[in-house]
Amino acid sequence: MKIDGLTQSIKQYIGTNIELIQLEVIDRFSAIGASLISIILIGIVGILFVLFISIGAGFYLSYLLGNYYSGFAIIAGFYLLLFLILIIGKKKLLKKPLRDKIIQKIIYANEV
Repeated sequence: MKIDGLTQSIKQYIGTNIELIQLEVIDRFSAIGASLISIILIGIVGILFVLFISIGAGFYLSYLLGNYYSGFAIIAGFYLLLFLILIIGKKKLLKKPLRDKIIQKIIYANEV
C-alpha cells in the first residue's frame, strides 16, 4: 500500500518536473522569438531610414556639384568604404559581438 502511494508520488513529481521544463523551454523560446522579431523590425526601419537619407544626400550633393552622377558616386564610394571596413574587420566588428549577444539572450532569456 505504501509502495503504491510512493510510486504515485514519484510519477507526479516526474510529471511536474517535465511540465516545468517544457514551460521553461517555451518561455525561453518566446523571449528569444520576441527579441528576434523586434530586432528585425528595427532593422527594416533602420534600413529604410538609411536608404532615404542616402537618396536625399545623393540629390543634395548632386545639386551642390551640378552633376547628378557626382553626388551619387560620392555616396556609393562612402558605402564601398564602409563595406571594405566591415569585410576587413568582420570578426572583431560583427562575429564576436553578435555571437556574444546571442549567447547572452539564450542564457538570460528569462530576465528579458
